[in-house]
Amino acid sequence: MKERIEVGRVKELWRYPVKSMEGARVTESFIGKAGMSGDRHWALKDESLGELSTVRKLPKLLKFKARYQEASNSDRVPPVTIELPDGRTVNSTDDNVNAVLSEAIGKPVSLWPLQPKTNLKHYRLNVPAGATAMKKQFATKELPDMSSVSWRMMMELAVFTTPLGRYHDVYPLHLLTSGSLETLRELEPEGDFRVERFRPNLLIETPRGVTGFEEFQWVDGKLYIGEVVLKVVSRTVRCSMPAQPQVAITKDAKVLRALEAHTQRHLGVNISVLKPGIIREGDAVRLEPSNRSDALRRVDALSSRVRNRAIQSSFKLIDRLTKRR
Repeated sequence: MKERIEVGRVKELWRYPVKSMEGARVTESFIGKAGMSGDRHWALKDESLGELSTVRKLPKLLKFKARYQEASNSDRVPPVTIELPDGRTVNSTDDNVNAVLSEAIGKPVSLWPLQPKTNLKHYRLNVPAGATAMKKQFATKELPDMSSVSWRMMMELAVFTTPLGRYHDVYPLHLLTSGSLETLRELEPEGDFRVERFRPNLLIETPRGVTGFEEFQWVDGKLYIGEVVLKVVSRTVRCSMPAQPQVAITKDAKVLRALEAHTQRHLGVNISVLKPGIIREGDAVRLEPSNRSDALRRVDALSSRVRNRAIQSSFKLIDRLTKRR
């Protein structure tokens, strides 16, 4: 058996019942191939555009709170209660739920449970997203490095709001470490780097004295947490959302400036699930590092640059094609 190194413990577990709304901490959760049980099983559709909406297009969604009325499981999507910014609540089972949400948001919307991946129309963007849309999403003048995601997945996200069959942005799970947040606070003392800004599923408490962005070194490795085995797929590239105001959080442009200056807009890592099971707060986290050689890592770096160029060229081509319509 390969050596497994303890790299921390599960400090917090976060679940977000409705995409782009405030979630809640849980003390334990079943982790399946599709991610955390009950995570992002609801989403809003912008009826004025005819497409699913996200915080990037409706940032005020971050001011809404979402909680399940009952325990969630993998067999069905349970009803959800949504608290509006003014304190009122509405349930997904209420006949007037869409009217209440539309009035609170200021445009016609509808609430949808997770749909099968065969429902292409449900996930499809009204207009394919090209380079212009991506730069707006990331609040940058130039396209960011997107090599952490496969070309195939990025092209799927050029046509659909989210991956088919999921309401996650890309991967089933997002992981962040306490050490990375502490490092950002040291680099930008006036910035607000509380965990809620970055919406991870797992916050790992790394040992004292561990500095820098430790989880970046875990890419290509495996994490063992209780009975669960996770694959660290890539670093997470961040859009403009962490700087936006949320419930009890004000807007903070210093957050994006710090990420731009020190991490090339990356923070945390993307995770896929190799072996399902239950994760609990306090569980030890053990890393089985990647055994790829230095030579293969250099090849990986080269292929990443090539992939990033291919992705950016494809987005620019989408812009040209859509303008010809």
